[in-house]
Amino acid sequence: MRFTEIRISSFFVLFAAVFLFAITGLAQSGLTIVVKDSNGAVVPGAEVTISGKSILSRTRETDSAGNAHFNGVQPGEIVVVVDADSFPRTVRSVSFSGGEPIEIVLMAGGVSETVTVTAARTQLSTEDSTSTVSVIDRLGIERRSLNSIGDLFRSLAGTSTNNEGAFQVRPRVRGLESNRVLILVDGDRLNNSRTSTGQSGIEIGLVEPSLIQSVEVVRGSGSVLYGTDALAGTINVITADTPARRESGFRFGGALNTFYTSNENGRRGSITLNGASKFFAFGITQSLERFENYFVGKADGAVPPDILAIGGITTDGEVLNSQSHGGNTRATARLFLNDTNTLRFNYDRRRMANIGSPTLFGTFTGYFPFSNRDKFSARYDVVELTENLKRVSISAYYQPQLRNFTNVLTVPPAPPFFPGLYQLSETITDTKTTGFDAQTDWRVGNRNFIIAGASFFRDKNTDQRSIITSTTPSSPDRTIRNSQSVPNATLSNFGLFAQNEFRITPKVRLVGGVRFDMFATRSEPTPEFTLDPRFTEDQIEDLGLTGLTDGLDVTNQTLTGDIGVVYSPIKEISLTGRVGRSFRTPNIFERFFTDFGSVGGFLVGNPHLEPETGINIDTNFRYRSDRIAVTLTYFNNTYSNFLAQPQAVDRNGDPIVIPRPPLAPIPVFQTQNVRKARIQGVEAELEAPIKISFGYLTPYGNYSYLRGDDLTENQPLDTISPHRTNAGFRWENFRRSYFMDYNVRVVTTQHRLPPLAFQPVTQGGNGGPEPGFVAHNLSGGYYYRGERFRFNINLGVSNLLNRAYSEQFVFAPARGRSYTIGTTWELR
Repeated sequence: MRFTEIRISSFFVLFAAVFLFAITGLAQSGLTIVVKDSNGAVVPGAEVTISGKSILSRTRETDSAGNAHFNGVQPGEIVVVVDADSFPRTVRSVSFSGGEPIEIVLMAGGVSETVTVTAARTQLSTEDSTSTVSVIDRLGIERRSLNSIGDLFRSLAGTSTNNEGAFQVRPRVRGLESNRVLILVDGDRLNNSRTSTGQSGIEIGLVEPSLIQSVEVVRGSGSVLYGTDALAGTINVITADTPARRESGFRFGGALNTFYTSNENGRRGSITLNGASKFFAFGITQSLERFENYFVGKADGAVPPDILAIGGITTDGEVLNSQSHGGNTRATARLFLNDTNTLRFNYDRRRMANIGSPTLFGTFTGYFPFSNRDKFSARYDVVELTENLKRVSISAYYQPQLRNFTNVLTVPPAPPFFPGLYQLSETITDTKTTGFDAQTDWRVGNRNFIIAGASFFRDKNTDQRSIITSTTPSSPDRTIRNSQSVPNATLSNFGLFAQNEFRITPKVRLVGGVRFDMFATRSEPTPEFTLDPRFTEDQIEDLGLTGLTDGLDVTNQTLTGDIGVVYSPIKEISLTGRVGRSFRTPNIFERFFTDFGSVGGFLVGNPHLEPETGINIDTNFRYRSDRIAVTLTYFNNTYSNFLAQPQAVDRNGDPIVIPRPPLAPIPVFQTQNVRKARIQGVEAELEAPIKISFGYLTPYGNYSYLRGDDLTENQPLDTISPHRTNAGFRWENFRRSYFMDYNVRVVTTQHRLPPLAFQPVTQGGNGGPEPGFVAHNLSGGYYYRGERFRFNINLGVSNLLNRAYSEQFVFAPARGRSYTIGTTWELR
């Protein structure tokens, strides 16, 4: 029986055993949460959510006496989240021993608090995490008026972005991007093994923004809990769930979301129907969107000449080939078997088309005719199976991603010497991912809480590529060639993980974990995948490609771990330190891609690559009171076996080339483990609400400093933005129904660059500094919260002064001024 079949069979056996055992459960008790304000008055209509290591997440509204009652709750550690009109979100970690109600006091105008499920695979306050975490909830997303979810990372500490447009903006975390950052959707991998790490990235635009409930960004190593790719950080996009379980009766609901942005005439809308009872809940959402080409900012009413010099930009500032449109269909159902068991099914269908690559237009034009994603998933949760086994969660998913990248090369004729050249290349990548995850939560004694489990995923990739060549687009003398740059291949991973939280004293917690992974990468004999016949046998041997076209099996194992400590000398202060080992196994593209690449020559894969590894050190100081929240972070990450694409050499040390007489030979490059790098920096975050005569004024901001060093070449690391500051203030009235927000983004010029750094055309290629910029944004809105009906409207102006600039290390210029409006109409 094959590796994959054994793991899938084990998963279904485990699922059946847990399901049959769990229906009975243990004896449960009732929990009452009493919500009051700082004056001791009860707060009716507050939304109270309880969760934790031994209970299923549940939501209730407080009654006229301020009480929210939950049946079937075992004593233990519980996270209580309270959302109420006129108050910021309040999070409390409490010990429930049964019997007496638990009182939660809300402070008007205080600092909003957050919880995370990503940092520790269980819900806990961000203040209790050993990791550095940023959490943006639905309210924060709506107020930012985002074109795409990628825009969110422009304003968070320790993050930046790559690329532009309504679909292709991708996150960078602490200077790294693409497959060196793990992106999850509801805990399942969005990353796939076919995507290039150096020239492309994970398409986070495949998640529709109106479906997102929150985004959690964990900066630093995440490999112990999530495995490969979590080198620099882990991003978990959590989508909207079904309505909360009702104690009696059945209630229908729905929502309408709209969004418009003036710059690119962008429109997005979604409609949702949902319902809930004591036994089941469901939600169905359909969305559509269309974004046309965007326009750059202007200086003194005109597009600057250096921006026009980039190419693909008209004199009035239109960035050609930056459009996209598509839609999303989603259906979710949840069965409440009893107070301790729930089963969830989900189907998500994302269709995007005519996706342009900004400025990649003209002699060479590149775009994506389509990029599609389907996802079928199921999840089963049960709590309180035994006195020690507190929770079992089992999930499985199947996710096909189908993407077409097309590029067109058009060189006009120059009679009588050159007849012209037209070449259309179309590459369709079809990556199907199957995965499952099993997690168990254990309490051993009064001080140990252990999370242990197993995860598996298998990426199966097939490519189709056709190349049409002729002298002009309409010439009859065309030839059609089918080939593949990557053979049909699979990458499978099975991992075992465990993490223990040990409470040494009430003020000191120790958290440590370990993970073991097995990888199997297999290529198949593929008729349309061949090596260039101009390679000699000696060159093939020197490159390590012997047998590549006949199919190869590559296996490797990885052991990783981390340890951290949380010390809270007083309630308001938390000191944390963490050391973790991260890793990323080479993917299908890096092991097998063999063709002309974007490095200016011929690129060959390397089946013998070793995993990239990192040692990540994070230290944090956190201070949080009702009136101010401050976080200071220092991190130092050292990476080994970094992949790069140097020119390949033979056994004698001579460069390998492909002869092309009478023209110059073609240089050959190969993906290799050749670099050791260090990235270190400081991150600071501040929020301080102030009560004034007509509401609350909240200054806020964050600052990030990065320094990157290529330790192999003893020179600065490229694509590192040194100083990034986001600062602003937000005003809200006392009832928190109106708000206004102003913020400014300041990125300083990067002078510290390697000799061959990536540089935009505006700086004449290599050798100049990477320009900084300042961008201003303004927004405001109104929120209405009734018993069953909710409405909000958000208005915004991004790039308020219409500046012309580019994000650092991005060729395409940024969007100019844009007016946005978003609304939400919700029946609960």
